[in-house]
Amino acid sequence: MSIEYSYLSPEGFTVFTSAYLKKRGSCCRSSCLHCPYGHTVKKLGIQFQSVLQMKEDHIHEILDDIGISDFNWKSFPPEDMVFIKIKNVTSGVLFKNHIVIKHLFLKKYFTDQGLSKELIESYLFC
Repeated sequence: MSIEYSYLSPEGFTVFTSAYLKKRGSCCRSSCLHCPYGHTVKKLGIQFQSVLQMKEDHIHEILDDIGISDFNWKSFPPEDMVFIKIKNVTSGVLFKNHIVIKHLFLKKYFTDQGLSKELIESYLFC
């Protein structure tokens, strides 16, 4: 399996992955989308969007992106399904109850940025 250092966004822009940014060796403080050093999340935070405000097809896209086909997400009420966004880019989906995240699924390019359940909960439940 080869390491991917960049990809094209849907708008046609080259986006550097966290693997590329780590290879550079230090944070440039430019708030890169896939910053593995935590700068972007510390500076801009994490945004959340209700599944009710987006199409459920996005859940399928995220789960397909990471190769999960057997998760029964329809067992969760819509108010407990939330999309995670960094710099207004959908980076994952979470399934929660009123106090904790039960399941967290991040798109493949967002898995190496330190976006743990605990970190996301600190933004979601504060």
